[in-house]
Amino acid sequence: MNFPQALTHNAGLPLEDVGQMTVHEIKRAGEKLQLLDVRAPGEWQSGHIPNTRHIFLGELRQHLGTLDKTKPTAVYCDSGYRASIATSILKLEGFGCVCNVPGSWQAWKNGGFPVEKEIGQKGMK
Repeated sequence: MNFPQALTHNAGLPLEDVGQMTVHEIKRAGEKLQLLDVRAPGEWQSGHIPNTRHIFLGELRQHLGTLDKTKPTAVYCDSGYRASIATSILKLEGFGCVCNVPGSWQAWKNGGFPVEKEIGQKGMK
């Protein structure tokens, strides 16, 4: 049982299985996917996956209404830990198809995929 599942279990809530999606699958899915980055603002500004929505994990519950519950959603952070927590929150809040991205931002960068550093500016890292 991982940490987010333990939190859910300890709260007396049912355990939800959360799928996983690789960075290669994210790249192929394109705009059919709602991609969410839950890293801190400074991490986001230093670089993120193009066409990604940013909501810091600590503020996720306050911004749930700005996300589409019906659209498949993949969540990433730097390495996957915070994304696991975020996917558990989204599942508990009634989001349908929610996936964690193993390796998260580090896997995307190491894969040599495009990176945005600021809105409208694309580069490779």
